[in-house]
Amino acid sequence: MTAHRDFGRPVDVLGVGAATWDHFWIIDDFATEERVCAAADHAVMGGGPVATALCVLARHGHTVALLDVGGDDAPGLALRNELDRHGVDTGAIQVVPGRQSATAGILVRRSDGTRQIHYHPSDAGEPAWNETTASLVRGARLLHLNGRHENTARAAVACAEVYGVTISFDGGAGRWRESLRDLVNRSHLRLVSRDFARHFAGSDTLEAQFAALLQPPARVVVLTDGIRGSHLALPDGTRHHQPAFSTEPLVDTTGCGDVFQGAFLHGWLNGWPASECSAFAARLAARNAEGLGGRHALGRSS
Repeated sequence: MTAHRDFGRPVDVLGVGAATWDHFWIIDDFATEERVCAAADHAVMGGGPVATALCVLARHGHTVALLDVGGDDAPGLALRNELDRHGVDTGAIQVVPGRQSATAGILVRRSDGTRQIHYHPSDAGEPAWNETTASLVRGARLLHLNGRHENTARAAVACAEVYGVTISFDGGAGRWRESLRDLVNRSHLRLVSRDFARHFAGSDTLEAQFAALLQPPARVVVLTDGIRGSHLALPDGTRHHQPAFSTEPLVDTTGCGDVFQGAFLHGWLNGWPASECSAFAARLAARNAEGLGGRHALGRSS
């Protein structure tokens, strides 16, 4: 296993997560039987929740790096090159010869932006934890993770706790598993979907979800809820509902939550009031849905 290139400088934000190489097709409808049909549009770009949030942070002036592992195949090279162009330092992405990188195919229904995602994970395992990766955590202001590479994430969290590094956790819809509970409980910024919060708290009510997620050392909890906007809570009792911004046209909702995360963290790192972080994040997420692909709001990376 080798690093993509030598890693040197400290960064503001280190992300631990899995980057993917994504193909998007806009189609008229989803098929229930074998057929051949033309796609209305097609796009190829990098994806992955943590990786996309880092791209947003880099675009807004923060130095960022991704800790990940992948293969030496063409998708791996493409996704690393695109991250580089977006300003994400890829020196901590470990490359395993002969292994496959993560890829996905996303079908987007033209009428309403509904998606079907077909995902093929990397077979490269987890990133190795060593002194180099530990040094990245020690020098960062923020450690951002979503539970991928669980063992490496736990090592990074333990290091962050020793050195006083803020930890943020992204809990996406459909991504809850009980093994993630300790990582959530050790994070300071808890930015999760209502679906994730429902499983974490064992309740459908907003207040029960806030009560479960606001336990120390939480500094902020944000629950994202799609077109219903997001809900924010602080330990001092502050509550805020941020409506979603209208999207015209609505093309594709892929990556909107990831963009929201990156935009919210940008505001938080800059010391903005939490409600302003939510408003900025909602606006950028809405912009992302106006085009095809999970990083539409960032424009072209080249």
